[in-house]
Amino acid sequence: MADAAHHSIGEVLSLLKGEYADVTISKIRFLESQGLIEPERTPSGYRKFYDADIERLRWILAQQRDNFLPLKVIKRRLADAGFDPASDLPARDVGPLPEPTLFARPSDQAAVPLVVDDDATVDLREPAVVQDKQGKKVVAVDVDPSSAEPSPIADGDPLSTPSGSVSMSAGELAAAVGCDLALLGELEKLGLIASMPTDNGAVFDHEALVVSKAAVELQSRGLQPRHLRMFKVAADREAGALQQLVGPFMKKGGEAEVKARAELNELVRLGETIHRSILRRSFGASPE
Repeated sequence: MADAAHHSIGEVLSLLKGEYADVTISKIRFLESQGLIEPERTPSGYRKFYDADIERLRWILAQQRDNFLPLKVIKRRLADAGFDPASDLPARDVGPLPEPTLFARPSDQAAVPLVVDDDATVDLREPAVVQDKQGKKVVAVDVDPSSAEPSPIADGDPLSTPSGSVSMSAGELAAAVGCDLALLGELEKLGLIASMPTDNGAVFDHEALVVSKAAVELQSRGLQPRHLRMFKVAADREAGALQQLVGPFMKKGGEAEVKARAELNELVRLGETIHRSILRRSFGASPE
């Protein structure tokens, strides 16, 4: 029997982007990490979203946007016996959702032919950790040979983070990424993550979660935290150069800030293109 129709995470993003402008692949992955959605996985680790999964995700996004419900409340509601998210969704009056596309772009931007090879579709900012058949943790990226995810280079805002704040204590962060407090302390000392003081003690945000998760995976592959400082040094240098270009305009506020932000996004995308190209050239096949 043929497998029922399903969508990749990139296709789900393009289906929902028109309704929920702030949805990103990182946010979908985060909701999964919190147990709010549970897409099926292929043996290779790729996510498979069926219609019921998409409707569940739509309901979650609607509760966050329209009712400002925290994730704990949303999770309790989903756990209620017999609750059907699809039946609780308001009727859409925007017409049918668009067909999924491989690369996201602003609706008012004309389509431009884009050639992207497999490595350009990998979102290096947030690896997804899954388990193989032996129970070993492995990194899986949602780049199905038949349907690739949007590339960070093609995203509308490469500097955006998912809506819905992440606020974790050091212990919660360590448990979430599977490391000890010593590793978090080393990452913070190196300036790779930063805590924020609150009345209830220091907490870590979404960026700390992303970096810590990546650091754990890189450490398992032989890169120690001290080696990761090269990424911060490079990013700081890039930020300094970009600050000189757009910083004065962003401080003006209003339309000038909006235009400066758009220019910053384009500069970051172009920089990522060069970065990936240099790495491909460094590790590509040597000419015979």
